Amino acid sequence: MTPLRPTGVIARYVVLGAALGVPVGLLWAWWAPRVLVRSVADADFVDAYPQGFAITDLTLGALLLAAGVVIGVLAARRLARTGFVGGWAHVVGAMAAAVVCAATGRVIGWWVAGREVVTQSDGTFALPITVGADGVLLLGVFSALLVVVLGAAFARDRVTPESAPSAHSSELSGPPV
Repeated sequence: MTPLRPTGVIARYVVLGAALGVPVGLLWAWWAPRVLVRSVADADFVDAYPQGFAITDLTLGALLLAAGVVIGVLAARRLARTGFVGGWAHVVGAMAAAVVCAATGRVIGWWVAGREVVTQSDGTFALPITVGADGVLLLGVFSALLVVVLGAAFARDRVTPESAPSAHSSELSGPPV
């Protein structure tokens, strides 16, 4: 079987990122808390507590971190299997997969959770989920790269029967007495 061209390798990672972005977005819409605000007047909102926005961002960040680890493990295993031939395509592909995962998860989360302010029964308003700190979208990229780098750093060469030292070789017997 002939190896894939670098564009094919990167394209596979992009598809993987899009596939992982769907559950990330759905879980973000399901787990992220809604920020509740009270209305003082009809069009005036009391400032929402900033912890609510931070928790919403960190929920997405944790999901992207986990997706980045999955992408990184797959890329590291593929790199070790191919003997690090064309390794740059796997690294670029893992980064592209993490970016596509973040973009897909963000859009699907907004689409599923809604983008309107919802009036609660107790007179408070639930704000739609949103990303306040765009830096959390990079957590998947960083975790994928960290796993790929650590996987490459601790990869061992496969020992085949031909390359293994034999019991009668001079390497194992030591110096002559």
